[in-house]
Amino acid sequence: MLNISTENRNYKPAFTSGITRKLSRNYYHCEADVVEIFNKHPQKNGIAGQLPINWIRKVGRTKKHEVIKEIYSQFAKTVELAKTNIENAAENINTVLRKHKILAPNQSYNIVKIDTSGAVYTANGYILSGNNTYSYFIKEFSDLSSKSPRLYKLMTESNGKYVELARALNINNRIKDRHIMHTHWGDTKNGYMVSEYVKPLKEYKSPIEIKEFYDSEKTLVNDLYKKYGFTYEEIKKYKVQTGYEYEDKFYSYPEDRIIYNYFSNMFEKYGLKDYDLHCNPDNYIITTDKKGNPLLKLIDFGGITHI
Repeated sequence: MLNISTENRNYKPAFTSGITRKLSRNYYHCEADVVEIFNKHPQKNGIAGQLPINWIRKVGRTKKHEVIKEIYSQFAKTVELAKTNIENAAENINTVLRKHKILAPNQSYNIVKIDTSGAVYTANGYILSGNNTYSYFIKEFSDLSSKSPRLYKLMTESNGKYVELARALNINNRIKDRHIMHTHWGDTKNGYMVSEYVKPLKEYKSPIEIKEFYDSEKTLVNDLYKKYGFTYEEIKKYKVQTGYEYEDKFYSYPEDRIIYNYFSNMFEKYGLKDYDLHCNPDNYIITTDKKGNPLLKLIDFGGITHI
């Protein structure tokens, strides 16, 4: 297994702008490349990305670096506590966020553990939510250090805490597509990543049935928008094949193929390919946009590689 340096000789605040900029702007092919970047920035303590902007705005300018460093430190403690005591974990993060006025005295976060059984790369998953607050998803990565060197290298080529964080930051920066989950930051030293919480529509069953054929592609996409949130402009932007014309009718492809074509074409435009798109339907969640309309989102960045 590759080792990331953790020594912080200068005791500098764990502000992550430099390393985040590198990971956001550049594609790194494998874990070794990502680890090399972190090792060049030991003062970042294995962290890349940034706290949610609505948190940062509430942090005063006085000792801002120290405050952010403390939040990162206490968040790592929260993730560790959550393994054995959810209530203590929630109280820990609430205390530090109230201390720095990110939460008002009457506000609090709850932590809910979700079922991650069967997930190879996720040890635990948590939802951080509260009253009058944004919600976040915490992904705690599985510890792969006990694997043989050969198996470890194979498993971390396009998955794991280093690669998935690097991919998420790079994709969020380069593509900026509303059908992709936004990742805030990751802590590779403590093995977790924090993203927006994409709340699934409970027992979602759309009243829209995608028909076998339509009078035009636009009428098909109109139904795709009502069911998944894909607009005609988005479909054309990525040259997504939604079906084919035959005898003055437009025949729709199967829905899973259209979804695959959307993300496949989108990634290809930026020189990327997602090898998990076809084989893992759990990579997608249907949620709602700000207006309450259905919106399909990609929530996993494992399996994405450079073409």
